[in-house]
Amino acid sequence: MTIDDAPNVVSEEGLRMYVRQGFRLEVVCRAVPERRYNAWYGKWIIRAVSPDGLAEKLLVTSRSILKVREFKTLTGLVSFLQEFGFAVLSVPMEDGGRVQHTLPERLQEKAQG
Repeated sequence: MTIDDAPNVVSEEGLRMYVRQGFRLEVVCRAVPERRYNAWYGKWIIRAVSPDGLAEKLLVTSRSILKVREFKTLTGLVSFLQEFGFAVLSVPMEDGGRVQHTLPERLQEKAQG
């Protein structure tokens, strides 16, 4: 199965395109994080949610391997989100918690129409 066969998943490249088009990134906590010395470890996944909330796409590791991408450290998650242009971040710290981020309008591509 490829990414073309699975319409509800997206690669990092596709995720960047969706975010520029106004999709929100939703961070979902999959396990209660724990602090080890000065770092937080847990399990977070990312979903792209359309502006109208009707379409959702789950971030996978690559176009050829459809495995859900999990972030296991808070540092890795924050670094990933910051690379997309998010300057203010919120991260759920309880299992099942969800937080959405929207790219500032100045960084979104304007739809041609």
